Amino acid sequence: MRNIHLTIQTGLAERDLLRCGVVEALLAHPEVRVVLLTPAHRDPIFRAEFEGSRVVVEPFHMYLPTTMKWRLMTRRWRHVRNRELLRWWLRLEEALIPAHAYDEAFHRYPPALVVSGEPLRPGDNTLVRAAHRHGVPSLGSVRSWDNLLKHLRTRPDRLTVWNPINHAEAVELERYRPGEVAIVGAPQLDPYFQPAPALSRAGLFAQLGLDPTKRLLLLATSSFTYESDQTYLVDLLVEAIEQRRFREPVQLLVRLHPSDNIGPYLKYRHSPHVCLDLPDRWSRRLGWTMEVADIQRMAALLRHTDVMLNFATTVTLEAAICDTPTLLVAFSTVDPEEMERYVVGLHFKMHYKGLVERDLVPIAWNQEELVDWINCYLADPAVYREQRRQVVRDWVHFTDGQSAQRLAAAILRAAGLEAPVDAGTRRRGDAETRGRGEGSTEDPPRVSEVPVSELS
Repeated sequence: MRNIHLTIQTGLAERDLLRCGVVEALLAHPEVRVVLLTPAHRDPIFRAEFEGSRVVVEPFHMYLPTTMKWRLMTRRWRHVRNRELLRWWLRLEEALIPAHAYDEAFHRYPPALVVSGEPLRPGDNTLVRAAHRHGVPSLGSVRSWDNLLKHLRTRPDRLTVWNPINHAEAVELERYRPGEVAIVGAPQLDPYFQPAPALSRAGLFAQLGLDPTKRLLLLATSSFTYESDQTYLVDLLVEAIEQRRFREPVQLLVRLHPSDNIGPYLKYRHSPHVCLDLPDRWSRRLGWTMEVADIQRMAALLRHTDVMLNFATTVTLEAAICDTPTLLVAFSTVDPEEMERYVVGLHFKMHYKGLVERDLVPIAWNQEELVDWINCYLADPAVYREQRRQVVRDWVHFTDGQSAQRLAAAILRAAGLEAPVDAGTRRRGDAETRGRGEGSTEDPPRVSEVPVSELS
């Protein structure tokens, strides 16, 4: 039996790796056992859902970098270019990391490979250090399109990433060799391209308590900081609704970011113009998470939304898959300094830089532009449609719903195993990629054109 050790630090990693098909694809290989290293190892609900004959749950040993380790990482990101110097520098950093945290787990289940489920975070440093001590290869699954630009705090031997842009970032920013980085797509976006139960607009609106006679605005909030107050935008939109500044009657659904603070939004619970959509799956150890059904419901929500507004989050990519008109908000009437620092000064110059500079998503820089863009979209949802297709081509990349399978195959290869391939899946994949390279870069269909009724 070949043991693959996989870390699950957060509910987002639980969603991406455990609920979206990656572990199932690994277990399709009869010689694989998956060892989940997680802070939820004592959570009976987690163990009941995921533990099995070839899935064991073990403690996760968190690592928090010392001041010296942070300084070394920062200087490496800024200055280290030469590969020989990089090798020496990484050895120096690793010497500061505890070496024996996983000795017991490695003794019970000798690993063929260790996988960092979130190399953006520093917590997996102890696992990678243990792997190097024992001569075990390591791989990091970069779980979001923005992670490499934020710099990885854990340095495994190899990486998997979403798209060619991320591949270039891994080579340029993290100094990986091109062959050490595999492009696999985003498992958490697979449900957007897979069959799902139908959920009509009327059914979804009934679930959410929305008025079916009104158009829908969706505000997806950002993590920001707990000091920031994003309710100013809700207030502006409610004011515009009450003043009848929109060309048609509209209502607002506020979907909170899992890291946002719920408290400031509770005042809208009884508003006739606002509905709150709050995360409802929460683990005491891992935080907010989602099941595939929750992702499918999110896709249905985007499909039935008339205009989606956000501050520079990944929901822009999800909306692009669904061809949902999208507007970025880049102003604040209550905290302009924080908006300038966090959205304009940071995100617009980091992972959103390509979208902003290429004008792939319109931006509202003030209240008048906010109302004007919403009215423009209400009049013609096709505005910026080609740009949304370009967002999918460049950042989502794969549109076949098989990214979990590709990630699992990359993990198996790194463990010295070959992925079992279903003949039908092989034929479909060959047909989908033939003539256009490894990535699925043809124009993605609008969700309503996919032969399913609800996607996520």
